[in-house]
Amino acid sequence: METKERKFLIAVDGSPHSLKAVSYAAQYCGPAGIKVNLMHVIPTAPETLWDLEKGSFFKEKMQAHRVQWIENTRKVAQQFLDEALNLLVGAGVLEQDIGVILQERKVGIARDIIDETVRGYEAIVVGRGGLGRSEQPFLGSVCNKIVEKIHDIPVWVIGGDIRTKKLLLAVDASENSRKAVNYVGKITAATEAEITLFHVVRRFGYLNDPTLRHSEIEGFWEEVKSDILRMFRSYKVSLEAAGVTALRISSQATLDKSSRSGDILREAQEGAHGTIVMGRRGLSKVHDFSMGRVANKVLNRAEGFAVWIVP
Repeated sequence: METKERKFLIAVDGSPHSLKAVSYAAQYCGPAGIKVNLMHVIPTAPETLWDLEKGSFFKEKMQAHRVQWIENTRKVAQQFLDEALNLLVGAGVLEQDIGVILQERKVGIARDIIDETVRGYEAIVVGRGGLGRSEQPFLGSVCNKIVEKIHDIPVWVIGGDIRTKKLLLAVDASENSRKAVNYVGKITAATEAEITLFHVVRRFGYLNDPTLRHSEIEGFWEEVKSDILRMFRSYKVSLEAAGVTALRISSQATLDKSSRSGDILREAQEGAHGTIVMGRRGLSKVHDFSMGRVANKVLNRAEGFAVWIVP
């Protein structure tokens, strides 16, 4: 049987954010033998050049300026891609496993990147670049669109210079969490990544009912704890089957919490994790949104972390 080629797509824009994303992804590419495509979409010429070009008096002169602008922009982009390629090679990725896609914008920067993702990638990697903040480099707004529109492959949003290989894998009993566990096992098996399975149990308001006996409340929580242990054991078996050694796997749960996203972020911070991994949706599905509420809250507040959103 022919083995399917494994590839990452790293979208870059020439900013420090995207260079840090390249550096981060290199940790998971080199030893795993994954091929990498670096993609840089050159924006169109400034609107002022287009506007002036429409007038016959300026047309010939401004056309020359536009051509020069494109040439200069392409040259700068190529220099950045060379730097990114050298960074990957320095991290152990074979040069023949690295491809470069440098193109002018066709439809839109985000749309062009999204169109490329249909070519069988293991993940798309982008620098956070001020997610959701229009005043940040353009990949900030592009990043928003990528997260929102790509539902078929994992999206990695990299929020800084992250060196630690400690992953916090936020799970529940959903099928999406099962997929996230299987994905993490496949990506990290050949690395030294340490994985913490983390589960947050939300507060149950009805337990405050004064008519409930103490023994009934205790019995409820004992049953919840037992279910969590079974879930953790099942996920550990999956990770070990993928090749992750048992010593690299731990688990942690918190009970009766008001904010699952807050607890995930707090655990990531206190446990010195560099990466948070989540399924795109958990058990609580809100069909009016393309991404679960917990995943969305974590992503938008996780500055300084890498976040993997697994469909």
